[in-house]
Amino acid sequence: MNVDVPTADDVRAFRVTVDLPTAGRCFGIGRDLSYNLARQGAFPVPVLRLGRRLVVTRAALLRALGEATEAPDGGAR
Repeated sequence: MNVDVPTADDVRAFRVTVDLPTAGRCFGIGRDLSYNLARQGAFPVPVLRLGRRLVVTRAALLRALGEATEAPDGGAR
């Protein structure tokens, strides 16, 4: 399956939390594998349960991808 991997700038433009399939795309993995990894506790970043939704924070994604979580001008993102 061909998964479009977002760039670091794309990730910085995400909301504070993103759904699990979107987070999975950041690592080049699809929806089903993302949910399977989350279920096993093996997703590359911490997964939060908000009601029935599984989400990941933008900051956790950026850290896992080795990117700064602050804007280049020093302002927090």
